Amino acid sequence: MPKLKKALRMMQDGQEPIRGSNGGLQQQGRRDELIRPDQEARSQNLPHRGAAEIPPVININVTDEVLHEQGLLPQDSDLHLVAQQFRRIKRPILNTAFGIGELDSKNSNVIMLASALPGTGKTFCSFNLATSIAKEKDVGAVLVDADVLKPNISRAFGLFERPGLIDYLLNTALTLDDILVATNVHGIIVVPTGQRHDQATELLASRRMEQFVQTLSQRFPARAIIVDTPPLLLTNEAQVLAEHMAQIVLVIEAGASNQETVTQALSSLDRNKPINAILNKARGASFREYGSYGYASAQRKHYGQE
Repeated sequence: MPKLKKALRMMQDGQEPIRGSNGGLQQQGRRDELIRPDQEARSQNLPHRGAAEIPPVININVTDEVLHEQGLLPQDSDLHLVAQQFRRIKRPILNTAFGIGELDSKNSNVIMLASALPGTGKTFCSFNLATSIAKEKDVGAVLVDADVLKPNISRAFGLFERPGLIDYLLNTALTLDDILVATNVHGIIVVPTGQRHDQATELLASRRMEQFVQTLSQRFPARAIIVDTPPLLLTNEAQVLAEHMAQIVLVIEAGASNQETVTQALSSLDRNKPINAILNKARGASFREYGSYGYASAQRKHYGQE
């Protein structure tokens, strides 16, 4: 946590990476605080997504044009930049999720994407992190839309009217197969939000929700389960969801998220869990890492407004 706070102070001070003599970007901070290059090589120990996986019964196709329109995909001119940055962001998350790091959790592959307030591009980051992970040779992704306030993932995939997570929590007759949806987007499996309900907080805090997370994690042990959630400081749902998660990734909007707001959001989380952060909407194509906390300008343009 101290490294994260240090990075937040540097963000507020507007410090940028130092340009090396070869024109490349140098990482700021002590060398032993950086993510080591050999961590990428260690990813060969990740579990293999193979024939043992039972695929969802429901399948849908969605076009890139629709994903562009919904703000989940960047413009063509930025695709390479975004892809490169999420390659860096995902590596420590995968290492922790699949037992290469120090995390000891039965649901270690369950990862929450959160923000302090709306408008940070959180859902954009959720989708692109899931997409980047899904491109791995041995690891796939499940994308759970748990943002009960603004279910943008469900809307983008045309699943707004389908049964989803809230329906599953309400109706014990529903099974996991009733809400899992296979897609043509790099094999990502989506769980839509489902119906709106005025007791969403209580449903997400229920034992059935805990069982849902465990069952999903066990059924897809070789997939990272990315959970898109509401803003931490706006609703109670995100804080309740955080209790079920093994890792948390906090999306911070560069130039808009002040340190007090981010610190308040962090104080609502379990500090014993790994907490990563993405610095989104930063100017330029900079990338910084501090220990296990990755800070990246995930895009140049302001995609993913929520």
